[in-house]
Amino acid sequence: MYKFAIGYYIMEGTERKPQSGVDIRLLRPGQSWAEGKHLIETTPNSGYYEIGIKDEADCGFYEIWDNVGNTQGQFSGKTCTIGKLDARGLQNDCIYGNHILDGVVTGSKIANEAITLNHLDTSLKLPLSKLLYELHNQDTGVGDTTQASPASCRDDKYISHKLDKEYETIPHIILTNQCNCFLYVNDIKQNGTEIIITITIGNNFDADLAKYQLLALPF
Repeated sequence: MYKFAIGYYIMEGTERKPQSGVDIRLLRPGQSWAEGKHLIETTPNSGYYEIGIKDEADCGFYEIWDNVGNTQGQFSGKTCTIGKLDARGLQNDCIYGNHILDGVVTGSKIANEAITLNHLDTSLKLPLSKLLYELHNQDTGVGDTTQASPASCRDDKYISHKLDKEYETIPHIILTNQCNCFLYVNDIKQNGTEIIITITIGNNFDADLAKYQLLALPF
């Protein structure tokens, strides 16, 4: 249970007197006066108004409206947040780059699955440094016959890679060949959270040692 309260007063000279009998309502942005949640004056003639919010779905950002000066209700200029802040409380242009750069907005403050692809501008280009990934090359692969790193394109048939990180599901694997020999991903096996990738050495033209990059992108 969350509670919100507000006091209404009028000034008579230097004396502040409670303003009783005001119709006060909480409205989500865009709601009509009729849709507002009523605050109750808990004690007669007190000018003190209160509301209880029981459901989490009703928590979040509200505008405070009243009928002072307009019997049909109008925005008082005041707002409030009850319980957790919801999307209605995040106005356009409210998050700036410095909020991210200075560490205020961090991964730990973003709920799981809260940001999906539809939140990203389709024209946005993310550099590799901003992505979660794991990058390997020929120096971390082991040839099946020579057991060497880099593997030999003449003596080995397969190259084995064990990824450093743990994965709940098999990541997306991209192989970029950089030598004059046909290389391709032959197999990806998952053992618990361990991932083993096997690269096959195919037709060789004039390469001695394998040269490539292996990129793993988690889903």
